[in-house]
Amino acid sequence: MTEAMLNASVLAAAVAACLATAADAPVCQARLEVQRSGDNVTITGHCLNNGAPAAARWTYELRAEKQGRGGSSRNAQAGNFVAAPGQDVVLSRTTLNLGAHDACRLRLRVLDEQGAILAADSLLLPAAP
Repeated sequence: MTEAMLNASVLAAAVAACLATAADAPVCQARLEVQRSGDNVTITGHCLNNGAPAAARWTYELRAEKQGRGGSSRNAQAGNFVAAPGQDVVLSRTTLNLGAHDACRLRLRVLDEQGAILAADSLLLPAAP
């Protein structure tokens, strides 16, 4: 094998590896943002379109399950949204009271039109300090 053929072979392998990495990259990223103010916790769900070549139409589900001495509560929000390429969309925002003996489990999922999960994020919030 000549040096030129070897260089071409190495270049082709590098290009194939880059293409495979781009194809394997997630089309979007789900992110939960949490802000505390005393016993109040504001949760914001985000989705970043980091791979779809055109505006994408997806669905989100945001669930919060709180448990404490006073019992348990559940909150679920869902909806459709459109995200342009590179756009970070605020999907939903909710505020919960999280007292000294409460904990909360959060889950955000982004689904395609067939219901397949594209991205997810989850958090477990301990009791207020």
